[in-house]
Amino acid sequence: MSGRGRWVLTFVFACALIGALAPAAGAHQGATQRSSDFDRGWKFALVNRTDITDPTGAYANAADPAYDDGPWRSVDLPHDWSIELDPTPTGTTSDTGYFQGGLGWYRKTFTLPRSAAHKSVSLEFDGIYMDSVVFLNGKQVASHPYGYTGFAVDLADAHADGHTKNVVAVEVRNKLPSSRWYSGSGIYRNVHLVVTDPVHVARHGTFVTTPDVESTFEQGFAKVHVRTDVAGATAATSVVTSVQDARGRTVAIVYLRLTMITTRAAAGAPAAARESCSTASPAIRLRRGSARPAP
Repeated sequence: MSGRGRWVLTFVFACALIGALAPAAGAHQGATQRSSDFDRGWKFALVNRTDITDPTGAYANAADPAYDDGPWRSVDLPHDWSIELDPTPTGTTSDTGYFQGGLGWYRKTFTLPRSAAHKSVSLEFDGIYMDSVVFLNGKQVASHPYGYTGFAVDLADAHADGHTKNVVAVEVRNKLPSSRWYSGSGIYRNVHLVVTDPVHVARHGTFVTTPDVESTFEQGFAKVHVRTDVAGATAATSVVTSVQDARGRTVAIVYLRLTMITTRAAAGAPAAARESCSTASPAIRLRRGSARPAP
């Protein structure tokens, strides 16, 4: 842990109960979709169904880009290798339906376009059961020792010239017993490729609360607090937050610039835009479930 700059801004505005609230870092216009499907075109090998070891050593170099995965199975994600096996009472329990786990490897070869150069590139895994290690072009870039939470992997070192191939490899270990119910084994949820500008709203970077809604609801409005974590923020970064009603109409919009404070944060942690300063306008009142500006 070391001292570093963190960017924070705050505001609170009164608004009706709303259908959507959307912050954007940097420019208000020109937003593009940041993630794409990364589920297709994987290769898979089940190394050991009874333990998490590689008994022959045949997969010791499976993370190496030059490793020959030609004999491996072609699979699309999500994928669960346990359900493909026959139940057995040997080394298993009734909690997991007598299905085995073990050790498996996944690999995928892909290229990034030139447009991804100088961008922030990452993979988002929605879930891998159980313990996983992720490699990019032979180098370990992440590990995640839990099967029920998603995680992101920075691909900063990926080739992005439109023709050089990248190889992502994932080692998955499911040491039994590991669950009180059927869990499956492998990359059992979706994977997304995320490409953003260097300055962007961080993963899960928007947090919205309405702390006074119980007391203000009868008055026809709610105070909405928004925290936006911004990765790569600079002194020139601003955050634009717009509020839409259930019909998609913009009923409030706030432009705020980040201000600098000093805090202690883990290296690589995103800057934070805490939107909680106070303003009474715009106030949006409820009428039969729809929102409109207060007169």
